[in-house]
Amino acid sequence: MALEIYEVQETRSANVSNGRATATRRFRIFDDATPLTTPNQIRELFGSTFGTTTLPDIGDEMIGDSTVFATGYSIRHVAESRGVWEVEFTYENTEVGQYQPQEVGYTEISIDYAAQFEEAWRSNPSVPTNGTVTTASSSAPGNAGGTAIDSGGVPLSILRRSSTITITETVAASTMSARSIAIRALRGRRNNAAFQGAPIGQVLYLGAQASRVSLDKFQIVHRFAQDEWSHCVQIPARGPDGNVQLERIDGILRAKIVNWAQPFPAFGDFNSLSENF
Repeated sequence: MALEIYEVQETRSANVSNGRATATRRFRIFDDATPLTTPNQIRELFGSTFGTTTLPDIGDEMIGDSTVFATGYSIRHVAESRGVWEVEFTYENTEVGQYQPQEVGYTEISIDYAAQFEEAWRSNPSVPTNGTVTTASSSAPGNAGGTAIDSGGVPLSILRRSSTITITETVAASTMSARSIAIRALRGRRNNAAFQGAPIGQVLYLGAQASRVSLDKFQIVHRFAQDEWSHCVQIPARGPDGNVQLERIDGILRAKIVNWAQPFPAFGDFNSLSENF
């Protein structure tokens, strides 16, 4: 005899709880010709077919259920046996990506879509292209455009849409020096190319947090803020007395001039932050 693999059919199980489906399969493996002595030897057999039995691998579908995938496994030597090993695969209704959280290259993206009220003098304003406010446009009367909504120079609260983007990645510790240089350089800059579906200028890099997760790996959490006005701020023109300059529009005193200000004028290439996104 040589290598033998068979599934312990009676160990198959399935469970559904609160919409989460899980399942298990268990296999026995032994080799009379060349005894198996380490778990790594078993791991190298994953995904291979021996006779009529295929040993699964991470990411494989559960037999008879294309919505459940292998997400983990355990390997152990069967006590009081001669080189018999047992592998149990666990399945979940979550498709596994190319990398696991502890592996270099793993990337996870989460987005918080938000809308908040903010004081403004103009609704539906004309945001400068890519959020770039030039010297000429910042001094031009009414460059914010839109519809006057203030009353006597007092702004009105309107809805402003934004989102927070968080990207978590696992990287090799040996690359941290170069990554730190890029992170420090790009903090406070806006995107010079479309990023995560947002146009040029709408995404601001807020920085990152890095922590060691093993001797040779770090986890980096990058934070970005997306804003529909490309982070521009409405600024009403004021007179020598410090009060908002007014004019009467349709019988109501409104701010006469509302300009744009851009607190974050610099751009950066977010692709240089990582090869993983």
